[in-house]
Amino acid sequence: MARKKKQKPEENQEKMLSFEELKNKVADENGDTDPEVESLLSTLRDIAPEEPEDEKTPDTDESEEKAQDASGEDYQSIYDDVMRSVMGKTNEETTSRKNRFLADGDQFVDVTEAYQDYGDVREHPEEKPVLPVTPVKEAPKTETTAEKAETDKTAETPKAASDDAPADSDKAKAPVEEKQYRTFNEIFKDGFRKIFPNKTDSVGERLRKVIMDLSIVALVGCAVYFCMFAVQNWKAERQHEDLKGQIIDDTDVLSESDVWADFISKYPNIQLPEGIMAKYAYLYAINQDLVGWVKIPNSTIDMQVVQAGDNQTYLKTDFYGNYSRYGCPYMDYRNDPKYLNQNTIIYGHHMSDGLVFADLKKYKTIDGFKESPIMEFDTLYRSYKFKIYAVMITNSKEEDDNGYIFNYTVPDFGSEANFTSYIAAVDERKLYTTGVDIQPDDKLLTLSTCTYEFSDARLVIIGRMVRDGEDASVDTTLAVANPNPRYPQAWYDKNGKTNPFAGAAQWTLQ
Repeated sequence: MARKKKQKPEENQEKMLSFEELKNKVADENGDTDPEVESLLSTLRDIAPEEPEDEKTPDTDESEEKAQDASGEDYQSIYDDVMRSVMGKTNEETTSRKNRFLADGDQFVDVTEAYQDYGDVREHPEEKPVLPVTPVKEAPKTETTAEKAETDKTAETPKAASDDAPADSDKAKAPVEEKQYRTFNEIFKDGFRKIFPNKTDSVGERLRKVIMDLSIVALVGCAVYFCMFAVQNWKAERQHEDLKGQIIDDTDVLSESDVWADFISKYPNIQLPEGIMAKYAYLYAINQDLVGWVKIPNSTIDMQVVQAGDNQTYLKTDFYGNYSRYGCPYMDYRNDPKYLNQNTIIYGHHMSDGLVFADLKKYKTIDGFKESPIMEFDTLYRSYKFKIYAVMITNSKEEDDNGYIFNYTVPDFGSEANFTSYIAAVDERKLYTTGVDIQPDDKLLTLSTCTYEFSDARLVIIGRMVRDGEDASVDTTLAVANPNPRYPQAWYDKNGKTNPFAGAAQWTLQ
């Protein structure tokens, strides 16, 4: 399609002059032309558009038409600039004609050497609208050194660099967001205010924070408790295995003389009690409070027994003398650990994880008794076995049985009558009959631990020592349940029953 002929300027503009006419018009008396105008004329001559032909071939490239239009626009613009320079000769411009200031930004554009930049700015009015350039009439002023340097730098900038100038300028002018950094104190105070109540909170918010804080404290406390519980359990099990490993096995290939020789070489300063069995020598070297070892077959009870000057020391102290809620099984301080009394009492905790004396609870039933009818106890000097005679539940506080505590912790009864009356009181309280008999001169082993039928209740296992020459086996088929065992008053109260023994006589040592 033929391109329309570009319309010429309106009649209110001066008639366009030829190059020679324009040159002669701007020449002074001596025929010399202003160098700046000469430079503009040269540029005008170079980009002068050719006269359009009357007809264009149908295949004229649209891009070529746009290029010719752009060239015509540049030619017209430069021609207008030259005419303004000529017409304004009588009124000298105070600024250099070579540099034009764009009103919308601090940019000086070289209209002779980098005219294309001026054209680029005009081609994007939506980004930087260009106002019409008119002669500036103001008092002459001297160009500062910084402005002159900037002008020279702009004039020397290559075209490629000049093309990038607008983009770089926009980038430089873009606001830079500074990253805000908070100090540790600011972060801590902010977090503290969010967690704990403060004066700026409403009543509801304060209540919410108090409830939340208490919940967190409770959770943390439980977590700490269970962690300590787990650690102590692990330490107790490790200690138990370690102590068992210190016992010299009777089946060891070493002779007793070899064991003593090895012990004396390791512990030359340890004074051992006369007659101590070699297998417990190493344990005694660790703790001289050791008095024996208790074991119940088919149960978890297989551990050391110690004795202190009271019945409190080993409640929360382990075999190595460290604090432990597991404590250590201990013999009543009134008992003789070498010859044994008529009644030897050993105390131990009933731990919820099954350690220490917890497995004694099996004796609450006849089936438990049938699994383990024998208790073994070694002193440092001799090994003994005891047949289970009775199992009973009693109290440890007077208020739980009308001001009375059944005293099962008597080491020696003093007389046959006292011993016989004590056995009768035990028979009244035992949960079942095992078929094992007791003679007045027999020795007893009593194990005591906690139970939970009521507050501070005690589970008591009483064994009778196997007599010299007696068969150590027990006929468990003879075991018979007691239809009406005697309990403390607290047991009847908790189970909602009437105590049939409320008016019965209470046993005491005579």
